[in-house]
Amino acid sequence: MTGSTRTPEEYAKAFASWHRDTPVPQGAETRLALQLLTLRGLSAVRRQVQDFLLSSLGLAREDLVPPDVEDLVERAILVIDELTSNALRHGSPPSSLHVADEEHRWVVMVIDAAPDRLPTPARERPAGQGGYGLYVVADLTSDHGVHYEDDRKLVWACLPKLT
Repeated sequence: MTGSTRTPEEYAKAFASWHRDTPVPQGAETRLALQLLTLRGLSAVRRQVQDFLLSSLGLAREDLVPPDVEDLVERAILVIDELTSNALRHGSPPSSLHVADEEHRWVVMVIDAAPDRLPTPARERPAGQGGYGLYVVADLTSDHGVHYEDDRKLVWACLPKLT
């Protein structure tokens, strides 16, 4: 589903999905953990994430990657980029990225020290003013949410692998 075809009810459902405390899925242990320091540093994070995702699929950057796998990895990187940039723009340090590799999915968790700042998708905002990335995350993931603790916020998403 794309934002341009979303009904008002679908917008409301996606908006609400970011405003309830949802525990992080339990499962595989974190296989990739990175500190998030600056927005400028996210290009290096994207490269590390790409290498990790390809490796978890038995591939390397130098390999001839099938188009469906390339699309899968690009979608995952888009979700991770959205969540990490939001943590750096709207959260408080320290911020970090954690990716668990399960058999049929990746579980991504981005942590920041701003439990008082809710992820807030745009509502009734002109398209050019931003704020629609969380809708993209909702569209590209099999599940997503946010969990609050006393001193931190954990924003998470489950990204399906190819079946």
